[in-house]
Amino acid sequence: MGRVLLASSAIPALRSLLTMVPRRHARHSHPRIAYIPTADNKEMSRYLRPLVRWMLRASGFRVHLLEVARASYKEIRYILSTCDIIWVGGGNSFFLLHELRRSGAADIIVQQVAKGKTYVGVSAGAVVAGPDIGYISEMDERSAAPSLHDMTGLHLVDFRLVPHLDNPIMGPAARAIVAAEREEGHFIHTLTDALTVIVKGRIPHIHIHHRDRR
Repeated sequence: MGRVLLASSAIPALRSLLTMVPRRHARHSHPRIAYIPTADNKEMSRYLRPLVRWMLRASGFRVHLLEVARASYKEIRYILSTCDIIWVGGGNSFFLLHELRRSGAADIIVQQVAKGKTYVGVSAGAVVAGPDIGYISEMDERSAAPSLHDMTGLHLVDFRLVPHLDNPIMGPAARAIVAAEREEGHFIHTLTDALTVIVKGRIPHIHIHHRDRR
């Protein structure tokens, strides 16, 4: 089972990933990342895709953009099977899960992580890594994927995760979800925008990355 790195935001995710890469990819001078930005297809954050790609490349990764909403199954299988790291970005969790399932990428991701590859999930990418995603509807619009009825996630981790707890825009929805989940007695992890969770062998470890360490 590979490591699973979950975050609210790209910069803390990248910082945590860089602490893992020297150990896990010592033989590769430029580890390959499959970057899946599909979740933000209908979101304003899609305009930040070039910035994420630039950050990854500037950090020494070879980035392969994989838009699963348009790619063929053959292309998806090839990129995911030949990459070292799978990075799934943020946006709408329902649309993301629908496209991962429809394209066949969901099963391939699960298989590749089981073989030892690292999965990085940011925001929606972190939500779909859990056992289910129905709980996130207070934050994400279900209408983005009207034909999605099965809310079962990738189950790369065995807990639900709520990102953006301290975010000025998404924070109120995040806190409402947390309150409802805890009232129901559900086990849930929360993330502020500066936190990451790294899971290896189903054991989560919280990492804090401050925006400015100087």
